Amino acid sequence: MLCLTCDHVKTYTTLVKGFVKKGNLSMATATYDEMLEKGIKPDRYACTTRLVGELQLGDKDKAFRLQEEMVAKDHNARDLISYNVCIDGLCKVGDLERAIEFQRKIFRDSLVPDHVTYTTVIRAYLEKGRFKMAKVLYQEMLRKKLSPSVVTYFVLIHGHAKVGRLQQAFQYSGEMEKRDVRPNVMTCNALLHGICKAGEIDEAYRYFRKMEEDGIPPNKYSYTMLINKNSDLGKWEEVVELYGEMLDKEIEPDAYTRWALFKHLDKDHAARELLLQGKTQLALSYGRNLSSVVEARLLEHITHSYLQVWQRQEEKE
Repeated sequence: MLCLTCDHVKTYTTLVKGFVKKGNLSMATATYDEMLEKGIKPDRYACTTRLVGELQLGDKDKAFRLQEEMVAKDHNARDLISYNVCIDGLCKVGDLERAIEFQRKIFRDSLVPDHVTYTTVIRAYLEKGRFKMAKVLYQEMLRKKLSPSVVTYFVLIHGHAKVGRLQQAFQYSGEMEKRDVRPNVMTCNALLHGICKAGEIDEAYRYFRKMEEDGIPPNKYSYTMLINKNSDLGKWEEVVELYGEMLDKEIEPDAYTRWALFKHLDKDHAARELLLQGKTQLALSYGRNLSSVVEARLLEHITHSYLQVWQRQEEKE
């Protein structure tokens, strides 16, 4: 058993949270139990953290027994935060029906669900393809005068756009604007992803530029989606321009960006590895898919990118 020198509840709570975060549930349980043995009443945060741990393990029955024990022992009465944690945990383990049951229990405990409660269940409905029920809950939010947040709209836009329901995704984007909820790069990327997936490359470019006009700078994911789609279509000039624009704006490409960039450049694994290592002269001899001009420009950008990374590493040292 862990020997603790400080019996303050915050110390125990911090330890429980740390163990849960690292997935060490046995130590989280032992620490929590030690707190009870020493007569230290856990606060709401400690109780909720403990519940999260059990739900992360997928043991929802144990989590709810624990919650009942907490209430029975008057450690902490149920509140909206603990309900939202339980609902989120149930949705993540796929038990949507029980999550809805917990949502109803909120009313029986004289509490009122908030936008977090609704957003969590809406997301679960969308993940299961139950779009009608997701819309019903969204409309219920509005009837109850709850303001959907930008996260709510991201969930709705992403949930529809990723399965090709672009019309509905744009409808929710329009709703967001009508309600003066400012979109962010995540909501924009959700729409951009859907547009690219549908193969509407011209519309994707228009939307991409609109993001910039609206003061929402595209990030590496925005660029990567366009690079990926142009690569699929064999539009190498556009690929080069986008990649160069990323570098000019000091947006660091990641592994997925490079994969999108090179996946059609050459089917030969050796060539791809050489390119990723920045050995451009050797890789050049493998090139077969690009015109020599485009290929040279692409390799120039790649070399420039690696030089920038190398220089930053040198500066750090």
